[in-house]
Amino acid sequence: MARHKGNVYAYLLGIVLVIPIFWIAAGGLRNRVSFWPNPNSKFPDFSHYDNFTHTLSDEQFPTNDKDRRIIVIGDVHGMNDSLTALLNRISYDMQKDILIHLGDLTTKGTVEDSLAVLSFMESNNILGVRGNNDQQVLEWRAWMDWIVSQPGGRDWLVEVDNRWPDYELPFENGNMFAFDSQPPLMEKHNWGKKVPEGWKPLGDHYQVARAMSPSQYNYLQSLPLVLYAPAGHVFFVHAGLLAADPSRKLTHYKQPLSHWPSMEQHEHDIPAIRKAQELALLSDIPQNQDPWVVQNIRSVRKKGKPTRSSSKGTPFSDLWNDVMNKCSGFHTSKTKFGSNTRLIGYQESQLADLPCYPSTVVYGHAAGRGLDVKRWSVGLDSGCFYGRKLSALVLDARSFSSGASGDHTFDFPSEATTDQFHAEPSLPGAVTNHTFDFLSSATDLRIKFDHAGEARIISVKCH
Repeated sequence: MARHKGNVYAYLLGIVLVIPIFWIAAGGLRNRVSFWPNPNSKFPDFSHYDNFTHTLSDEQFPTNDKDRRIIVIGDVHGMNDSLTALLNRISYDMQKDILIHLGDLTTKGTVEDSLAVLSFMESNNILGVRGNNDQQVLEWRAWMDWIVSQPGGRDWLVEVDNRWPDYELPFENGNMFAFDSQPPLMEKHNWGKKVPEGWKPLGDHYQVARAMSPSQYNYLQSLPLVLYAPAGHVFFVHAGLLAADPSRKLTHYKQPLSHWPSMEQHEHDIPAIRKAQELALLSDIPQNQDPWVVQNIRSVRKKGKPTRSSSKGTPFSDLWNDVMNKCSGFHTSKTKFGSNTRLIGYQESQLADLPCYPSTVVYGHAAGRGLDVKRWSVGLDSGCFYGRKLSALVLDARSFSSGASGDHTFDFPSEATTDQFHAEPSLPGAVTNHTFDFLSSATDLRIKFDHAGEARIISVKCH
């Protein structure tokens, strides 16, 4: 019995001694063969939301220059030929015009065309905002940079690239589990150790991220989520903004438009008052500080919850216009400036006017709703990738006014035919020295803009 116990102890001691030796050897193998991150470790932040809002200077957003236009482009989604046609259609002049895009530059179109669009925007330092698809491309590229910094990570990523032809057709057919039956390196559980939960590897976002240049990556990273133009009282955003926190009454003291801002030293300085209130829309409404909301919102459900759905809830643009239509700032006889002017205590049913000036939001993202023009909002995603149209909002000195010239009313005529128009494909991945065809002064759509201004919306058919 004693000798039997001794054998058992010797056996256990042997296991104890072998395990560390095996683990050290395996560790060296892990470092040489493949990247094995600690499954309990947290991933670094791939989102890069540092540049949330950018305020446009008067030079970046000229409202009084009769020789310069501001051209705002809806979601391109890699449709480079359509972008070429639209810029030709409006006679875009790189030397004079200010071009702004609303995000979602890439994906859905081919990788090659996505990179061509991105090349044009990056090489010409075009102003714009970051869309939800841009965000996914950006995050994949940040992840790739992190992967290659890990031991064995670069070799592992190269093997993923080498095996891509095995997965390309299944992925195109919607089979996201095509790699489940492949060698262990590529199995889904192996991805799970390397990829944040919920990410879909090897899709079009992954491909664009893998193929784009470092300068294109830096350009996407530099894009803010919101562009604010105080000179024109306009916000540019990919998906949307809220004019009030929908979880509170409009009269609540925390609603930025329920009271004039506390600016005693600028009590009669209307431009300063307007800018302060517009900045408060961004800082004092919690939803407008949420990256997911400004990149994804389409509607607001009951209890004030933002949603991506176009069919459930109230369109955010309806809520925006409901609030802006209550602003009474242009009728100064109805309001008084001052730091203590508030509407606290009013019954909601009695609320006819708000102490504010209206501002406009221009956005994309809602292709299901198409071109969506309301008094204080313009939705420009007209579904180019789905074979519909790519649209641009064209602003010039006639689009902005001080309000002193009266409140003019403009027609909303049907779109002019463009069958006679032919655009040379002069902008495939445009970088420098591009020319655009001459365009007559005819417009597709004319709309009211700002207080008493006029803007145009021009569209081209996508193929």
